[in-house]
Amino acid sequence: MKSNTSEIKNYLHKLIVETDDESILSKVQAYFTTLKSNDVDWWDMISDQEKDAINLGLQQLKNGEGIPHEEVKRKADKLLGRK
Repeated sequence: MKSNTSEIKNYLHKLIVETDDESILSKVQAYFTTLKSNDVDWWDMISDQEKDAINLGLQQLKNGEGIPHEEVKRKADKLLGRK
């Protein structure tokens, strides 16, 4: 079944009204703001906690503390029974 614009809006409105989680509401607001404006940088829309986590990860990579992508893929494949 294909939803029309009105149905989608009603469903989104219902989801927003039913949550009191400020974190979720802030992310939804940021997402809509980003979609409606091409001038918004996603970095300016994320929380300080998210920025700190990204910066920590970047610092860990600079310190050689990262795990190579191929190794992560190999472990994931093994866990998922693919190889």
